[in-house]
Amino acid sequence: MNRRSAIKTASAAVLGGMAATQLASCRQQNTLTGLEKKPFNYLKKGELFRNSSAGVIGVSEKNPHYFQYKGKEILLITSAEHYGAIINKHFDFVKYLDMLAEYGLNYTRIYPGAIIEPIGYWMSEDMMAPGENTITPWARSDIQGYIGGGNKFDLNKWDAEYFIRLRDFLTYANKLNIIVEICFFNCMQEKYWVWSPLQKSANIQGIGDCDHITFQTLDNGPLVQEQLKYIEKLIVETNDFDNIIYEFCDEPTTVLTHSHKAYLWLDKQIDTAIATESRLPKKHILAQQLEIGVDFACDDRVALIVTQYISLCWRQVGGVPALNSCYGYNKPIELNETAYIGSWIKEGSNDVIAISRLEAWEFMVGGGAGFNQLNGYFIPSNPSGENEYNRKILTGLRNLRTFLESFDFVKMTRDRETVRKSSIGASINMMAEKGRQYAMYIHHSFPVFSNGSYYEPNYGTYETVLTLRLEKGDYHVVFIEPETLKTLKEIDIKSDGGDTVLACPLYSLDMAVKINGVYTNG
Repeated sequence: MNRRSAIKTASAAVLGGMAATQLASCRQQNTLTGLEKKPFNYLKKGELFRNSSAGVIGVSEKNPHYFQYKGKEILLITSAEHYGAIINKHFDFVKYLDMLAEYGLNYTRIYPGAIIEPIGYWMSEDMMAPGENTITPWARSDIQGYIGGGNKFDLNKWDAEYFIRLRDFLTYANKLNIIVEICFFNCMQEKYWVWSPLQKSANIQGIGDCDHITFQTLDNGPLVQEQLKYIEKLIVETNDFDNIIYEFCDEPTTVLTHSHKAYLWLDKQIDTAIATESRLPKKHILAQQLEIGVDFACDDRVALIVTQYISLCWRQVGGVPALNSCYGYNKPIELNETAYIGSWIKEGSNDVIAISRLEAWEFMVGGGAGFNQLNGYFIPSNPSGENEYNRKILTGLRNLRTFLESFDFVKMTRDRETVRKSSIGASINMMAEKGRQYAMYIHHSFPVFSNGSYYEPNYGTYETVLTLRLEKGDYHVVFIEPETLKTLKEIDIKSDGGDTVLACPLYSLDMAVKINGVYTNG
């Protein structure tokens, strides 16, 4: 089967604007590899893309835009630490996971060891910069000289202590019904490279005798061999867990690695993962981030489309542009990295609580399957992220889950047709089961790209007027304040199947709207 044509239900109609043009171009480029794929038998009869084994977190059979776990459809919503929960051995992950569970958050992400960041690069106490507290899949050698402190790594030996820690983390997360996304790599920035165990000065084998850009290519054979061994080992060690997703690389070309070279590198990893799991009891869904020039959205080996940030920036496709461009592939879409709260978004200079809420509500009410608010409050000295700002952020995400789960969301899909007109300045996203239930989120903000990528809240006095095209029938409408879930107003309206005007009550930044059909024709 040609995996470029396997997702037959993907609709060109959903592709619009700049993102569609660029993504279509990328897909064309990616097919020009001149390589024949190995005939892995990775699709079950009737599958349009590779899904997980029974009981493992996977894509819903009822609605492929959502996940399924333990017999029901779920949404993944969280505000996660900066991916170092395993490699930073002084981080108390029990306290961290307990805090997520307290707020009903069910998702986290880890980088398992190929990427180590310089101390103080993003924050004074960064989860990905553990220094002398670094623990990775590779054991330490007897030779001193690792830049982060201690001995260099021996790539021929695995660290048993690391894998005990990894399994303990996954076991406790599973106990709390928290899904863990294991992302093997991030783009290798120049300042990171010397800190990675796979760089020549960090290991006793001298592997990684190349620059950081080459890291995301197949150009250095010995390095690629170690990368694939690392992926295989992690999959073998974690295959028995039901609460994990495997992702390959975040931001593979943001350091200007050639897109096609990065694509081939990822392609090799995906085949390696499938071949490895073919020998193991369980299958897990595979994920890859979408970038301009690196597009696996229509690849039938990849079940989860990963996006980052609110729009198109740094070659990345995220937020509403990603939903608009990729929804027709009928796969779950995830926003797994956002404004970095506590790092380049700080309380005092930024409205961190509103920024988090704007990103999360827009994406998830617009039809997203998963959301992660990147959170710098979770650090080794404060693993539970205890502070008033963080508790308000976590409350906002719990409110989002409560709002979405008040619907029978598995029957709903992204809706770009019901709203025909709106007041100027209102950004609106929604999902619907036409004629029966509608979820809507309205906000007023400006996208900011000068220091990261996020929404700047634009507070004001708003009374948005909407023109809706609802199915014929009677409807009950509830206007809700997202920050508190307080009901602002309830009304009943009637639609004759044509345009219906809906006037929102007064609000200052954002509003959620719930519309339920009282009865419908037929």
